[in-house]
Amino acid sequence: MADAVDEAGFEAVLAYDAAFVPRYARRFGELMLPALDLPARASVLDLACRTGYTAMALLELVRDGRVIAMDGDARYLELARAHAGGDVNKRVFFKQSGATELRFGDEAFTNVLGNLVDRVAVDRGAVLTEALRVLRPGGQIALTTAMRGSFLEVLDLLREVSLRFDLGRVTERIEQYAMAFPSPESLRLELEGKSFRGVTVETRPFTLEYSSGRDLLGDPVIQSAALAEWTWCAEGAPEPRAVIDHLRDTIDVYFQGRVFELTVVAGCVTARRPMATSIPSPSRG
Repeated sequence: MADAVDEAGFEAVLAYDAAFVPRYARRFGELMLPALDLPARASVLDLACRTGYTAMALLELVRDGRVIAMDGDARYLELARAHAGGDVNKRVFFKQSGATELRFGDEAFTNVLGNLVDRVAVDRGAVLTEALRVLRPGGQIALTTAMRGSFLEVLDLLREVSLRFDLGRVTERIEQYAMAFPSPESLRLELEGKSFRGVTVETRPFTLEYSSGRDLLGDPVIQSAALAEWTWCAEGAPEPRAVIDHLRDTIDVYFQGRVFELTVVAGCVTARRPMATSIPSPSRG
């Protein structure tokens, strides 16, 4: 049974690499990578390397420095190491670790980045606190995340399903989920509240296209990017599976013969650790 679970898990990693990276993660990375300010002999920490997309891109940018790429799942790291080939333990070093408790000394890195770090760490505040600690004074942080307005079409259809069947608790969860996405202003204030300075937020919308509700829900991109949260919304109902089934059927009815377009608002926030060497303690941060 354990072997079957491991095999299924690695198949999910392969699906992530084949579908999620080119169709989703790369769209965020293309917003983040040009925003990086990499000094000579840069020391870069990638907080959420997954299968290595950002780490490989960084190797093209960091010619005379080093990249440390982290992920909490050994299966993702195995594939990332395979992608890196002969650069492993020379120019790029892979570590199995979470993003909220970094096993590095203070002021160790010139740059800390995380492409879709919210997919591996739910506590962004803890991520920011640790990133501030390990950045050198003047060092840069760059994070990407889906912004408010993402998945709006599905949220509207879930609201309709909830209203149709009088599922008040589902409606409450939908609104909580919708507001959990940061706006540019809330993200700026969040980083400034952690003592970062020079905060900038850039957004860029894109769309994902689907031929049916089944196509949407079966897409590895959606399964990695949003399905767990949509399911959480549905779990406000006595029969959560029925809510998801109604979502699928509603898409098929409304968009029969037409493409269903799903909006994603990619966001990238960059900021600096102040030049002053002292930073707030975690208890005050």
